[in-house]
Amino acid sequence: MVNLDIAETDNERRALELFKAMEDGDLPDKIRALCTDDFVWANSGLKTLAGQQAIFDQMAVGGFSSQIPILKTMTHFSADILYLASRGEIVFSERIDHHWDADGRDLMTPHIAGVMEFRNGKICALRDFYDTACYEQEPTQSQPGFSLAEWTAR
Repeated sequence: MVNLDIAETDNERRALELFKAMEDGDLPDKIRALCTDDFVWANSGLKTLAGQQAIFDQMAVGGFSSQIPILKTMTHFSADILYLASRGEIVFSERIDHHWDADGRDLMTPHIAGVMEFRNGKICALRDFYDTACYEQEPTQSQPGFSLAEWTAR
């Protein structure tokens, strides 16, 4: 789970707020608030999305599940932030992303080195680098006692 308290700079906090929005399900609102209109989102092995509208168009067709079949049953997301560092207008993160289904199975778990670029206090680019073998990984077993209702109520 993303902990906003680890941020040491305003840009680090904004970076963490974007990751947290993925967990909380309010990514569109946070993109509008935190990112430039020409925000670029690049992921290893996927088409680069240039501009907020391109990102919203991608969300409208199922998000990245339209390109990564293993994500078709994803219901929620979490991220483990391992390291966060910044210099000027750049924030670097090392994290492990988790893409969960309704049974509590972790469908895809990329270990990511990410770079966020800022302009005038807003995120203008997010570039995530990882091994695309995760697109073909086997999901974990269901978590005993997992409740999607409890997860979303947190």
